Amino acid sequence: MVLDAYDIYSTLWRYIVISGQQSLVVEGLKTCKSDAEIIAYVRRIADNSAGEPFELKDLKGDRKNEAKAVDCRKLGNEKYHPKVKEYVKAIAYYNESIALSEEGSESLAIAYANRSAVCYELKEYSDCLENIRLARENSYPENLLYKLDNREKDCFKHLAENNDHKLCTQNDQRNPKLSYKPNPKIPHISECIELKEDDQFGRYLITNRNLNAGDIVIEEKPFSSLLVNDHRYMNCDYCHDDKFLTLIPCKCCTVTMFCSTKCQQKAMDNYHRIECSVIKDMQLLFTKVILMALRTTTTAISTFDYNLEELRLYVESIDEKSLNPFKLDWTTIDSKQVYSTIHVLATNQDSRSTSDIVQRSVYAIIMSELLFQHTELGKLCDNNESHDLIRTLLFRHAQTAPVNMHSVMFMDYTPNEIEKYSQLKLGCGSFPILSMINHSCAPNLVRMTLPNGHVVALVNRPIKKGGQLFDNYGYHHCLDTLDERQSGLLGQYCFRCQCEACKLNYPLYANLPHAKLPPSMKNPIDYAEMDRLAEHDMTIALRKIPEYCRFLNMLDSQYPNYEVSSVQEALLRCYQIVFAKQSRKVRYKDLCSL
Repeated sequence: MVLDAYDIYSTLWRYIVISGQQSLVVEGLKTCKSDAEIIAYVRRIADNSAGEPFELKDLKGDRKNEAKAVDCRKLGNEKYHPKVKEYVKAIAYYNESIALSEEGSESLAIAYANRSAVCYELKEYSDCLENIRLARENSYPENLLYKLDNREKDCFKHLAENNDHKLCTQNDQRNPKLSYKPNPKIPHISECIELKEDDQFGRYLITNRNLNAGDIVIEEKPFSSLLVNDHRYMNCDYCHDDKFLTLIPCKCCTVTMFCSTKCQQKAMDNYHRIECSVIKDMQLLFTKVILMALRTTTTAISTFDYNLEELRLYVESIDEKSLNPFKLDWTTIDSKQVYSTIHVLATNQDSRSTSDIVQRSVYAIIMSELLFQHTELGKLCDNNESHDLIRTLLFRHAQTAPVNMHSVMFMDYTPNEIEKYSQLKLGCGSFPILSMINHSCAPNLVRMTLPNGHVVALVNRPIKKGGQLFDNYGYHHCLDTLDERQSGLLGQYCFRCQCEACKLNYPLYANLPHAKLPPSMKNPIDYAEMDRLAEHDMTIALRKIPEYCRFLNMLDSQYPNYEVSSVQEALLRCYQIVFAKQSRKVRYKDLCSL
């Protein structure tokens, strides 16, 4: 059994503690003058420990596997069976079979053919024809070609009758706009948003005008992004679109698929050229947060056209204290300058414990060893400086990722008795501007992912002129007790929260007091309408948004209370219905059991 990276770190730290070296390590790290020296120091300790912690002998790498491809196809056939009709689940298995199959093989051709059968049942006749083409291009058995011929004829017949299943485009047609005039040099944020800095909050964002609930003040695309493992056979690895009926595989690895050759080439240019041979092992070893450190590093390398010396000199030239993203002209900025805004995001290294520094160092060592041994970085890194560059970038981003990277979400169709749609994680990304919004356990904004992968900041509580924008890092007073929030934030983000909810010990949602409504105002939560919103009724959502916003703007002085928190959630759901990235599989809810 392969140990994951945390197990390797835990073994090393246990050795340090048991051997009585903990104080020695604390003092040793204090003498290190650079990240490279920290990593080298931890490496020496590991090399002197029992065993060979970084050899990773049990990793098997990644290669196509015909036997597994056949097994996955059989599982897909079980879901495709007429008595089961779980076509979307069948597609996931067929896609995995496609990813596992050798290029040009019979198993690849049959998987494409089986996927075409699902497309036909889902009335996606154009996609069905594309899969038939792909099956023929590979080694589809001649004795079965008549099946493809007959299916192809039926598809052309349906297309001639204009029976192709049409995707509802109402979400694609609605693109949110910034509520106020864009910043002329940073057009993806409102001009009223400013960057401030002080000893208490570090860098943070404020507004120079009053903001109301319902305002959208930021729309940002990520510098780097990562698709979570659960969606690797249903979504494009590059753009994250869920075009699962026509995904094509990487020709070498078994864990990435793409919606088009265009996205495939962009992925190769931006990160997959390096990651392809190691990404499966990396996924076994690391959590998605640490994988974001890898993705940000490989994206940085490609940004400098794989010129490690140029990247090293550029990084060394960055003045972290003076670099201000708000002073850059984002209308003319190049990708290298964008990376500089990611590079200077807070690491909180001075606040991290010795064990945490050792842990991040171990992660950087493991990732770099795999990269040096199994990718072209082994040849590109032709001196000690380039080796140190890769290790220190991985080490740095292994610290910035948990603190600054944001989840990319989507609305999945998950029919059950309680919820028809659920907000789930699709991936995560690095966002230069959004990352500067501080945390509050009683935030005044929420993030929402758009179909194009951009993330917007939606105000859900009024913010007065000069007030700070506050996001929520996963610990909310409605859901977590004060002790849970304090310990969680300290452990993950290395700070003690002093927000209003913590200072005043706001109660959990179930214990919130009720609002005192004026005689002329009624609670806008109508449970019949909430049932309609649960069904993602666009008409109800558009009608309720202004009503919910008025309520939140008028009742904020009574925060926290049960009604305001309820309306905040209802408002977010309305915006998600109108604007958010949504699962494509909902269009098939009447054609199969999903």
